[in-house]
Amino acid sequence: MSLITRRRFLQASTGLAGLASAGAAVADAQSHPPGWRGDTRVEQIATNCEMCFWRCGVMAEVADGKVLKLQGNPHHPLTKGQLCARGNAGTQLLYDPDRLKYPMIRTGRREEGKFRRASWNEALDLFATRLKDLKQKYGAESVGYCPHGVSAGFFGTLLKAYGTPNAAEPAFAQCRGPRDVGYQLTFGRAVNSPEPVDMEEAKAIVLIGSHIGENVFTSQVTNFITGLQRGAKLIVVDPRFSTAASKADWWLPIKPGTDLALLLAWMNVLISENLYDQDYIAKYATGLKELEEYVKGFTPEWADPITEIPAAQIRETARAMAAAKPAVAIHPGRHVTWYGDDT
Repeated sequence: MSLITRRRFLQASTGLAGLASAGAAVADAQSHPPGWRGDTRVEQIATNCEMCFWRCGVMAEVADGKVLKLQGNPHHPLTKGQLCARGNAGTQLLYDPDRLKYPMIRTGRREEGKFRRASWNEALDLFATRLKDLKQKYGAESVGYCPHGVSAGFFGTLLKAYGTPNAAEPAFAQCRGPRDVGYQLTFGRAVNSPEPVDMEEAKAIVLIGSHIGENVFTSQVTNFITGLQRGAKLIVVDPRFSTAASKADWWLPIKPGTDLALLLAWMNVLISENLYDQDYIAKYATGLKELEEYVKGFTPEWADPITEIPAAQIRETARAMAAAKPAVAIHPGRHVTWYGDDT
């Protein structure tokens, strides 16, 4: 009797799982023809997922006013039928017994946790009265607002009309503010979300300050995977051996806090070796001579002990980007607020 290897076992297991899945799909199609789930007539309603600000396209199966199932909408232009685990679990939020469905007004001290149910009119009147009192006593600017998500924009419009300019999105201060300012200064516009990065058609993808594959940005993860399937080279700068790093051609386990040194060394190589897109720079950019002078001393050898990335690897990755130009997708990153020099 011959021993089975681990590889042969995994191959066999995968094949059996595939056959089982296919059989289940056929059985499901036979027992649940379109428009039906068992003996129940269901309606397919297109909507958006609100479990995060990415707002993926969703098809909801609804019967007798109750949502039975959520799945990706294949006609959505960004997510193309994909839906993350959080989105698929949306019915659990919708029908959570502890979900708030109406306003609650505190009846005791803060720490007591005592509330009573209130009507929407009572709650809105109370809110408006307190806002008026604050404005009268201290001025409109005494009110601050911390929005997040798509629907928060409506409240932003309300508070602008109220008279306060004090609005700060937590995402700006916590993850992406410096990169938006940097793009505004360099290209004249912010990056916004989702970021317009064409990873599907890229020949090289660079991730720095980004953890694609460990988040719920469904369309971007799909684009990232498509780019890799089409042969894009991948450079990942991350102290951790992340999910993306496990797929990388070059993983640069940089010393935390030294990203700027790596970027300066990359610039040094691209400029000193004339590897940048010279036609593009000539048409659309100013300040190259000043930049060339500024980065002259920031060689890979200078960055090596700072970043703990070998100088040879810094040169190799800079040249890999240059070889793929102009089809290089350098993701702007979303986790770029750390040390005060991030912009």
